[in-house]
Amino acid sequence: MKMKSFVLVLCILFSGVFSKNALKRNEPEKNQKSNPLIWLILQQNEQLHALRARLVKLRDIAHESQKDMISLKRDMVALKSRFGNFAIDRNDKSLDEISSKVIAVANKRRIDYLTTKLEKFDNRKLEKQIKKQVLSQMESFNSNRGNSGGGDTYVRWGRSTCPSKNGTKLVYSGHAGGGWFNHPGAPAEPVCLPTDPIFLQKSGSNAAFIYGMEYESNTLGKKAVNNDVPCSVCHVQLGTTIMIPGKTTCNKGWTLEYAGNLAAGNAGHPAPSTYVCIDLNPEYIHHGSADYNGKLLYDVVGQCGSLPCPPYHQGYPLTCAVCSK
Repeated sequence: MKMKSFVLVLCILFSGVFSKNALKRNEPEKNQKSNPLIWLILQQNEQLHALRARLVKLRDIAHESQKDMISLKRDMVALKSRFGNFAIDRNDKSLDEISSKVIAVANKRRIDYLTTKLEKFDNRKLEKQIKKQVLSQMESFNSNRGNSGGGDTYVRWGRSTCPSKNGTKLVYSGHAGGGWFNHPGAPAEPVCLPTDPIFLQKSGSNAAFIYGMEYESNTLGKKAVNNDVPCSVCHVQLGTTIMIPGKTTCNKGWTLEYAGNLAAGNAGHPAPSTYVCIDLNPEYIHHGSADYNGKLLYDVVGQCGSLPCPPYHQGYPLTCAVCSK
């Protein structure tokens, strides 16, 4: 019976408090303290209001930190390594500790880390896009130059094909030819004769002549002696070509078309000659191994004296490279 009376009294008091809360809040503090139960209830009510306000604030903080928390969870291994392998245990740490560490440490430094990472990612992506666009423009430019007749040409001695690189295209293939090795008045320059000549007359002066070209040294190729030399005229879309004696590579910024061995006429023969670059993997014209002579090719070897040795060496055959740019 006493318990029921106590509960009834307590309910009446609660009704009075919440129905007249404005009045109770304006009462002097001494009147509130005159009734300890009412004073205790009001104190609890104020604490509940403060706690609710604090929870709202924490909820706002949690909402603002949601994206950072997602990134933090996804990259927790990196975070541990950066901050001494500390772990955030929600069962052992208070809400204040979690908030302070995540907001004061993790958010700031993690955001800095992710910002740097994002900048690097964006830079790499941008570089790839720029490189792709530049290559596309270069291909288009080179294609237009090739179609409009720009670029340069060179002869690939010893091969009937052109390198399949950098847009290099075959103009025609044929037989290498030149003046007779023993004629003092023979032309020095060799030529690449096409396989489908066109003739306008059937007789001439018989004063100037052209012959086929033969290898006269196995240094130029395996069992090359007396074999006839093929050739090909190649067109490059790039601006110019050069032949570099003594090298099998090109300088920075240049493209290697082919590497080979340097060749020329015999120094003891009366006919003048010029240096040509014979491909490192020469071909031979079919059924062209008979010793008919004509324009003869020998490997070129160094002679020390006015030629500095080193870097050159007495009797060493010279290499060569054809480069484009």
